[in-house]
Amino acid sequence: MDIKRALRSVHDNGKVTVGLKETMKQLKKKKVKLIIVSKNCPEKELEEMKTFKVPVYTYAGTNADLGAASRKPFSISTLGVIDAGNSDILALKGNK
Repeated sequence: MDIKRALRSVHDNGKVTVGLKETMKQLKKKKVKLIIVSKNCPEKELEEMKTFKVPVYTYAGTNADLGAASRKPFSISTLGVIDAGNSDILALKGNK
């Protein structure tokens, strides 16, 4: 799977949360199906997200790389997938 293409597709056709605060808010509402974190996501926040028993995929790049792959003009350390839309991004569930 091309992760960059899947990220663009989910942003265009699906529903995602961007950023730690918004992702945590949606995790508490049990709406997030997959969490994508950058490789330099703070460990404390990562451990807190893992307590929700939602699959976590670690993106191979930094938060700046994840932002660029998502076509955002800013860094993203955490992204939550609520609805995959036409994307096959939920196939990443098995990866960590």
